[in-house]
Amino acid sequence: MSAKKRKKKKKSSILLGRFLIVVAVFAMLGVLGWQMLRMTSGNATTAIARAGVLGDEYAGSVVIARNEKLYETESKTRVDFIASEGSRVSRSSVICKVYSSGYNQTEINRLQTYREEIQDYHVSQVFSTYVDAALDANNDEISSLAQQVRTLVQGRGVGSLSNLEMQLQSALNVRKNYLRQKYPDDQTLSELYKVENDQLKKIESWTTTYTANEDCIVSFYTDGYENVINANTYSALTPGDVRSVIRGIAPQQTTAVQRGSDPIFRTVVEDEWYALFLCTDREWNPVVGEQYQMQLTGFDNYVLPAQVESFTRIGGDLLLRMRVHSSVEPVLNIRTCGATVGDFVSGVYVPIRALYTLDNMIGVVVLEGGLQTFVPVTVISYPDENTAFVRPTLSGSPLSEGKTIMLF
Repeated sequence: MSAKKRKKKKKSSILLGRFLIVVAVFAMLGVLGWQMLRMTSGNATTAIARAGVLGDEYAGSVVIARNEKLYETESKTRVDFIASEGSRVSRSSVICKVYSSGYNQTEINRLQTYREEIQDYHVSQVFSTYVDAALDANNDEISSLAQQVRTLVQGRGVGSLSNLEMQLQSALNVRKNYLRQKYPDDQTLSELYKVENDQLKKIESWTTTYTANEDCIVSFYTDGYENVINANTYSALTPGDVRSVIRGIAPQQTTAVQRGSDPIFRTVVEDEWYALFLCTDREWNPVVGEQYQMQLTGFDNYVLPAQVESFTRIGGDLLLRMRVHSSVEPVLNIRTCGATVGDFVSGVYVPIRALYTLDNMIGVVVLEGGLQTFVPVTVISYPDENTAFVRPTLSGSPLSEGKTIMLF
């Protein structure tokens, strides 16, 4: 083959290759153009997505069961509250001091008298010839605290008697230790200290200090149901028991009740409580383990997730026992109220014409900032012939309330 013929054949091959590349490019552009034409031509317009909730709701009454413990005592004469009502306390924190029937104000007054005698003896006998600035400052502090205690006991002051007593006792101990280290023993003073100490022990024998066993909320308000409706008993309560509570009648207690006991306070675990929901719709078939949305009457815009632990259907009564993982504070002092429970599903309403299939997936195309984003969705239902209720299959998708979507 001549060089001239070989040159012509090589040129023809190059031209053929270029032609095939051009054809491939046009084919690709044709496919893209067809896709864009399908997405933007004809009757294509846009619509606005609307967020919504779909499902049924069931009305009824609810009895609140808290994870709480009631503390009671017999023959109390006085309670000094250290913690405040509704306050959060940590484990081992002092909640209150309870004085039993042996305690009376006369014993406190007697203790105060002994302490005044000690003070007078210090001033008039032991240290009348001494100059001791540290002891004088300590004596002044004790005198001031004693006066505050006296004022509070007489009902003319404001504050915590227990706190003042602890401060006074601390100041007395400081002085006692100081005197023992710096000054020789004095028999009369020793006897006075012994009398004071005996009186303190006598008062302490009539005093019980209550501390928190765990991190909790403290309340001094009780309604008499704490021992029968709580985290340990709620699962065994029947529809009849719940109906009785709603009527103001406590269920019969299975444990012996301590007669003559008076409630002092209760501790409540904060982040979990239970709802005994007596439903008026007896045809509802709830699902154990399913989480529903519960709204208590009077608590507008306060919807709680509540999980069904169990339910009982007896005759015409349907009782759901539900666990609520939420703060107990709003229902700290509520035992019964109306409620609505719903099996709601949140999603987005879109026109049926917005549904578009891509790679065998149903979705919608969101327009945002000049960009088109395909969002795969699950169709929950078709509320009417023109509307679909959908939910994005992937979290964090751009499909939400108010977004612009394409119609096809």
